[in-house]
Amino acid sequence: MKDFWQHDNGKVYALRSDSFGRITGAAGPFDPDDLGNPEDIHYGPAIVDWVKKAIAERKCHRISAAPIKRAISQL
Repeated sequence: MKDFWQHDNGKVYALRSDSFGRITGAAGPFDPDDLGNPEDIHYGPAIVDWVKKAIAERKCHRISAAPIKRAISQL
């Protein structure tokens, strides 16, 4: 599963997780006004621990990528 999460600092991060919900990769930060398709992003391990900590501290929340996917599908 690939989702976008927004940090309290306003930046957005893309997270990839396995079927058990474990974060296996992350990418970012991205500008919230310039998000692409989460399927096209290269995910890596570099910021996974930082993202996990931010989520545990409730500094990140999931945002819906549905409007983005809808807009891309209409192209």
